Amino acid sequence: MRALNKKMMTLACATCLTVGMGAVACADTVDLGYGLYGSTSPTVKAVEAMRVPTDAKLRNNEQSQIISLANKAAVDAVNASMKLQAPVQVEPMKGDVLDGFSVYQLQGTDKQGHHVGQLVVVDYSKNAIDQVIGMNKTILEKVPDAKKAAMKSSISKYVDSYSKEKAQQQLQGLKGNTIEGAKLAKDLKTINDKLPAQIMGAFDKMLATDKNLSPKSKEEIRSYVDFMAKQVSLDATHVAYKPVQTRYGTAVTGDLRGSLKYDGFRNTYSLIGYAVPTDKGVALQLLLSDDSSHDYWANELNHMYQTQSLKGGK
Repeated sequence: MRALNKKMMTLACATCLTVGMGAVACADTVDLGYGLYGSTSPTVKAVEAMRVPTDAKLRNNEQSQIISLANKAAVDAVNASMKLQAPVQVEPMKGDVLDGFSVYQLQGTDKQGHHVGQLVVVDYSKNAIDQVIGMNKTILEKVPDAKKAAMKSSISKYVDSYSKEKAQQQLQGLKGNTIEGAKLAKDLKTINDKLPAQIMGAFDKMLATDKNLSPKSKEEIRSYVDFMAKQVSLDATHVAYKPVQTRYGTAVTGDLRGSLKYDGFRNTYSLIGYAVPTDKGVALQLLLSDDSSHDYWANELNHMYQTQSLKGGK
């Protein structure tokens, strides 16, 4: 009987210990790109929605196809943009823009309620950065002298190729900036005035490639989209960026608090981003959430990155 009681006591203690251990929250690990990993707070859960590893050897067939399609879309988008906006002809981009990416849903709770954010991580390749520097150099060399003054911030004035050391050096001298109030309202008015035309320009290009629709159908669809484009506008209360020191080295962080308005309705959002230079490229991390959760996720990312401000500027 004594032996049975001893076994029952041992089992009870083991059960209590197991339950107790299960009640202790554990931090989750997220892939922040190019071999960087971060740990959430114990009260924040990270759920992986998609991941394409930076190392091609670790990808399965589906992941290889996804990154291939993503790179083709990125290259096409960059080349189309440069063709429209560059004041002179430049060499088209080639090769990979992305070396990998991840998408997580982050979930947390505090006295204010539940908070959900989407964390998107992109490995922006050295190959792509070097080509962008080259494009900027070509533009700076060929553009008329009258326009060169407007390009005083061109990256090609300071570096001729990408390296982690060069990037960190440039960031250490970066002067942070915050735009709010009347200045932000003026900038938003300029953006919103051009927005319908930009939406229609992109839509017209897409419509031109469709060979199945009749001219009448295209015109009807275009008329409808044109009406909707005029109902859309962007609003924001805060835009800022600054250089910071993190556990991963010198980086730059920025945030945007705003909303998208359509036909009287409003959807608010917050976007917090980090760009961390590495030897192979820049690891970009973007966290999108509702504006009401901005402070919660800003504090969480400060914890994950161990963020400290840099004085910046010269």
